[in-house]
Amino acid sequence: MKKIMRRVLGAALAVAMSVGLLSGCGGEADPIQEAFDGKYTKDTVMLTVNGSDVTAEDLFFWMAQNADYVAGYYTQMGMEMDWSSAMGQDATMDEYVKEQSKETAVLYNIVAAQAAENGYTMTDEDKADYEADLASAKEQLGGDKEYETWLKTMLITDEGMERLSSVGVLYTHMMEGMFQDGGEQAATAEDLAQYAQDNDLLWAKHILLMTKDAETGEDLSAEDAAAKKAQAEELLAQLQGITDPEELSAEFDKLMNEHSEDTGLAANPDGYVFTAGQMVEEFENATRDLAFGQVSGIVETSYGYHIILRLDPAESQEVQEGWANEQMDAQVQAWVDEAEVTTTEAFDNLSTEDFYTALTDYRETLEPAEEETEDAAAPAEETPAGDETPAEETPAGEETPAEESPEGEAAE
Repeated sequence: MKKIMRRVLGAALAVAMSVGLLSGCGGEADPIQEAFDGKYTKDTVMLTVNGSDVTAEDLFFWMAQNADYVAGYYTQMGMEMDWSSAMGQDATMDEYVKEQSKETAVLYNIVAAQAAENGYTMTDEDKADYEADLASAKEQLGGDKEYETWLKTMLITDEGMERLSSVGVLYTHMMEGMFQDGGEQAATAEDLAQYAQDNDLLWAKHILLMTKDAETGEDLSAEDAAAKKAQAEELLAQLQGITDPEELSAEFDKLMNEHSEDTGLAANPDGYVFTAGQMVEEFENATRDLAFGQVSGIVETSYGYHIILRLDPAESQEVQEGWANEQMDAQVQAWVDEAEVTTTEAFDNLSTEDFYTALTDYRETLEPAEEETEDAAAPAEETPAGDETPAEETPAGEETPAEESPEGEAAE
């Protein structure tokens, strides 16, 4: 199960802005009732999870995101939207969006319920962070009025957005409480070592003296490169006589912070946790050849001269967090597998195509007519309808963060 709890406000805002859902008028408290002419309200029960209601507001927000993603993909590919087209062997596009949205709504309901049952709540710091995110979102959109309209385009109220956004925070609190911070199910040293081994993880710090110009990427002159190598040899000599592991580690850090030219050092002061293929070959191979706590000789790569200190990845924060994420994902999957989910007639009769047609029509009513007349004298350049290219997003509930390599060390 992928780690899918996330900051809903920012992710949804990115999707909405990419597909041009913004206009300039505020609205009533229940956009769902408006969009569907009273057929549904935000409190219409669409399904239950272990007896707990999942309302239209809980479900339709995800349907709006997923349907926007699919429709945007068709537009990007220059194809006419066809909700009856096959999505894999067992579902149409219509069924896919509906089922994916249901699964995400169920997941969020379960996490929120488990957090409440186990006493996890939003802290004052969490609430302050949300308020900061909210202020940023409003600023991006142009103000309170525009934010209210954006909420309507996503079929959710301000209260509903805050509630959904809190679930990702509660997920993190549960993960930390159960599998980190000395929790009863926290990892043992053996657990972390096995996780690092299973994922082929290495951890290393390095002192880099670059033989490329940091700004232009051009190679230094032979004379300047030779001077860098001589400097690297001097630094290595200062480390080679140290036998005490703690003293060696402290001296390495001192020299690294004073002399390393790695542009990623500030962001990665504890070094890099990586796996096969994420670093240039010479760096990876040299790291693998070292024992934990051992310093390499001079390692030359296309970036320059490196002195590497290999560390035990089981002691890194990244591995501890990775193991905890894996355990939490497994626990949530178990909760999902054990959950009793019952759909209502309202859900069973719901069609994604009809849903999206109604949503699209509703969004058009939110466009302020007065702006058209005000701008008639000097119309702004607009992208023709249907030609917008949305930013690539994974459908809601399945986001997979891209893996990053440290600057200056990424494999070509």
